[in-house]
Amino acid sequence: MDSDRNRVLLIYPASGKEHSNMIPLSLLYIAQPLLEANINVEIIDQRFEKDFFETLGGRIDSDVICIGISCITGPHIEQVVKISQFIKKNTSTPIVLGGPHPTILPRQTLESDRVDYIVIGKGEAPFLSLVRALKRDESGKNLKQIGFKENGKIVVNGGGMPEINVRRIPYHLILKYGQPSVIPILTTYGCPYHCSFCVEKVLHPKYFEISSQDVLAKIEGALEIRPQLINFIDDNFLLNKKRVVELLSLCQQKNFNFCSICTGRVDEVLSLDDETLSFMRKKGLVGIYFGIESGSSKILKLINKRITLEMVLELNLRLKKEGIIPHYSFMAGFPTETGEDVEKTIRLMNRLKRENPKAVIWKINQYTPYPGTELFDLAVQNGFKPPEKFEEWSRIHFYSEEYAAPYDASL
Repeated sequence: MDSDRNRVLLIYPASGKEHSNMIPLSLLYIAQPLLEANINVEIIDQRFEKDFFETLGGRIDSDVICIGISCITGPHIEQVVKISQFIKKNTSTPIVLGGPHPTILPRQTLESDRVDYIVIGKGEAPFLSLVRALKRDESGKNLKQIGFKENGKIVVNGGGMPEINVRRIPYHLILKYGQPSVIPILTTYGCPYHCSFCVEKVLHPKYFEISSQDVLAKIEGALEIRPQLINFIDDNFLLNKKRVVELLSLCQQKNFNFCSICTGRVDEVLSLDDETLSFMRKKGLVGIYFGIESGSSKILKLINKRITLEMVLELNLRLKKEGIIPHYSFMAGFPTETGEDVEKTIRLMNRLKRENPKAVIWKINQYTPYPGTELFDLAVQNGFKPPEKFEEWSRIHFYSEEYAAPYDASL
């Protein structure tokens, strides 16, 4: 029998390390099915709350079914711990962690006394099922993609739930923090490539394309709040040329006018003909993000990037000619990487900017050894010691200033 409780709190923790304050899209995704099930949802974003714990304390009361917290490997975890401690001092309301970290390390996460449940993988369907179970005062122990503790024993249930198709994003839940200037939109999950450092294969093992009609619905919803830019945040938005052209053509037919930025691979963008690139630019594409990672051919081969430095330089000049701004990101701290390898990366960064002054060069991020990735074992062999507790992962992330190289890479 359902209880009178009918509200879910969703929390996005601050880390202080983000390059930009992107809206909490993952929380909006899991919120929509709850709203459609007539469950009230409130999002509290710690990044924008001046008196976060005072606000949180004022929102915890007897009608809350559970409190969901987004959890990303790294500095987020430090705040997740503090938030969970605060909640447990003030209420017995169950705490549910979702996001990349509990998906990668479900059992270790559940070993923490600050966690009651975890959601594994795409959270829309499993979290809705868990909320419904908790509302009925049931344990949820038979639910798929859910982890929990029972009599001191950790239980992690496998996947297999039918996915919920989210077509509309409930932006109204975050407008109290102001009008977003950039709206992220997902059109695919996963990536068919096999970069050895990338955690995407662990989080989304299969590449999946969202239907064009569903993407159009998301774009239409985003345009209602008049953003300056739409950011297609797929792991590789430009993977399927035919699909992208079709999507942008449909946007034109519906009179959807917007500027956009997206993700791409060097080799795939080079394979696009001039007509296609020009078409995309005329339909509002102003920039493309590329993960170059290294200026060392040795490291590019190690991480199975499947690009060459010559391709990067050619791409840079071609996008300059086309009037599309490239955004380049890099990493350092890979196993077996040397100081000379890092110097090559810096030289490449300087050359890209010199040959294309409008190119955006992001800072060099620290390589993060994620469990389940191909490069993880090599990192361990070279001295990386994986944290043994959930809380210790707070210092290991590519944004973290406190995270030194995990081994002697002679940097």
